[in-house]
Amino acid sequence: MIQVPWSAATAALVLVATSLPADASEATGPLLRLEEAISIAAQQNHGLASSELELERQDERSAAVVTRRFPAFKFDAIGNRLLKSMDFPFNAGSFGSYPGIGPVPATDTSVSVPTGFSGTVTATIAQPIIQQYRIGLNLEAVRLDHAMAQEDLRKDRQRVAAEVKTSYYRVSAIEVGVLALRDLVKAIEDLDGLTGRYLAEGKVLRSEALEVKARLARERHSLSSSESELATKHEQLNQLLGRDLRTPFRVSEPSELVARTAVIPLEDARQRAVQSRPEIRKVGLQIEQAENARRIANSHWIPDLTLLGTYARNFNYQVLPKEVLTVGLWLSWEPWDWGRRGHEAHEQKLAADKARQAKQESEEQIAVDVGQRWRAVKDAATRLEAAGLSQEAAKAYLDDLRNKYREDATLLQNVLEAEARLSAARHDFTDAVASYWSATAELERTIGNENS
Repeated sequence: MIQVPWSAATAALVLVATSLPADASEATGPLLRLEEAISIAAQQNHGLASSELELERQDERSAAVVTRRFPAFKFDAIGNRLLKSMDFPFNAGSFGSYPGIGPVPATDTSVSVPTGFSGTVTATIAQPIIQQYRIGLNLEAVRLDHAMAQEDLRKDRQRVAAEVKTSYYRVSAIEVGVLALRDLVKAIEDLDGLTGRYLAEGKVLRSEALEVKARLARERHSLSSSESELATKHEQLNQLLGRDLRTPFRVSEPSELVARTAVIPLEDARQRAVQSRPEIRKVGLQIEQAENARRIANSHWIPDLTLLGTYARNFNYQVLPKEVLTVGLWLSWEPWDWGRRGHEAHEQKLAADKARQAKQESEEQIAVDVGQRWRAVKDAATRLEAAGLSQEAAKAYLDDLRNKYREDATLLQNVLEAEARLSAARHDFTDAVASYWSATAELERTIGNENS
């Protein structure tokens, strides 16, 4: 956790512990701590699972490129049938005339190949030699792609962690608001009972008694709405964690979350962001990738040299040999390309220069974002302090009026106004708590924290 060095938020959140109703522990379900929620999301979130599959795809691609270093085995077979017989005529003495033998052949001779099935099976083994350098460069390109996929996964993890924290903090704030509303509804129910007694005694007007009942109905509606919102937030958090939406749980109170905070100056936050943000690291990898692509483009000036071995077997050929076995070297080189390779290499150099510019711009933009988020936490902390004090003041004022109302029925309107003031103050405080923790989560995401 990250918190800017102001005690305002801590002081305000500590007030929560003293202002919660006695039944604050009655929330259903086991306690789900923030660290546990982040860990579950890292393992089960559906979006992260998709990113991890992309990383596995890059692993398979790398393994496939490695096989290019090894000898390639290839088998070819061809089968055919002559539609017309072929005759090969040899005149007498075509192969010379030898003493004691005479001309070879002695007479005009014709060798015929009848119409029938024939075929050839060829086996080839090819071992790249000079190409090993280019294959190594391609492996480096795959490694950089894999590293970039890892940074994308880190970015997704940071995003999911920030979303989990924001959702968790919101649930915590709403739970506090629900408990406070329950306490307020119970207090108004007591007020309604006392006002009913005063109405029977003629100490208050019927319109005043009805106004108390209307106030009670409004607060019950507010409580019902807050409980519905809490149920929705529970489902949203379960969805982020990749588990059943109906899984019951409760979260830590805001006052308990204060202990997780740590002070960090703005410049330290900016430095950590530059070191850990996936966007910066990914741009650095893009620079390496462009440099490697330039080396690959230059490597095409080097000729390809392959060691070849072939074995051919002929079937039903009466003229050709039955077996042919060869071994040799195959050289391929394109000495003239009209400047293509030079342009390709220069293109990658420009890409590397562009990536360096992008890295500098990203570092500056992240520094601005960290400053904005850091100051947002400061503003949220001061708002939270003000909202906490306003809530405590409204609660103390209402408690005093309630005690006086038990002795003086004419103070009913003052009590109702004080209750409305407390209701608004508690609503503002709930929003302030959620805004503070949401701002803190955004600051952590901007810095590049994945964990709690």
